[in-house]
Amino acid sequence: MMTKLQADFIKMIGDAAVSYYRDYGILPSLTIAQAILESNWGRSGLSRDCYNFFGMKWSKGCGCDYKEYKTKEQKKDGRYITITAKFRKYKSVSEGIRGYYEFLQYKRYRNLRGVTDYRKACDLIRQDGWATSLSYAQNLKNYIKQYDLDDYDRDVLGIEKASKFYVVTASSIKIREGAGTEFPQKVAKACASAQSNVLGKAVYRKGRTIEVQEIITISEGETWGKTIDGYLALKYGGNWYVK
Repeated sequence: MMTKLQADFIKMIGDAAVSYYRDYGILPSLTIAQAILESNWGRSGLSRDCYNFFGMKWSKGCGCDYKEYKTKEQKKDGRYITITAKFRKYKSVSEGIRGYYEFLQYKRYRNLRGVTDYRKACDLIRQDGWATSLSYAQNLKNYIKQYDLDDYDRDVLGIEKASKFYVVTASSIKIREGAGTEFPQKVAKACASAQSNVLGKAVYRKGRTIEVQEIITISEGETWGKTIDGYLALKYGGNWYVK
């Protein structure tokens, strides 16, 4: 059960994340989950006093003031240490949220732009060094799943929730881990109903009837579908692979 405080916080961050998506290409679900985790639903001292909802540390030349707080960091062996660090201080909610997107322009975070799968985005931001917590990525995913934060992603990505049946018309279609050719092809054994090619990779062959749960429109010439097994191109390069 979600409280009013939680619902209001999700809406505040979510609406801002949707408005910034066109310019920055960061999935709203990632932004909202980070804000929840880093600020404890906007109740942390850092978020109340500094409008810093994302735990961003200060550095010389970053263009804003700072405030010092004690914080815990986790080592690779799981141990925690307590340090005193300077955190960015903003003058308003809107300035703090905008500061988050400006922070993401550092080179190490540029791999997040355009990612369409929140699971990959959560893994990447942890790998990029946003936080030291070994469970950071999984905690983000848990929040996204628990509060259906990926509904905001569907809005910006043009994803249609659906239960539609298609017949494969191409000789075969690869089943991937995400909606895009940059995602690896899945292994057939790891799928519930996929067929296998000679290399053991997951495919749907010509004539196969498949149920698509979500439709993801990337552009006029590119449409992807999500099935129980993974993601496949329904239309690519202007050509339909199903009917």
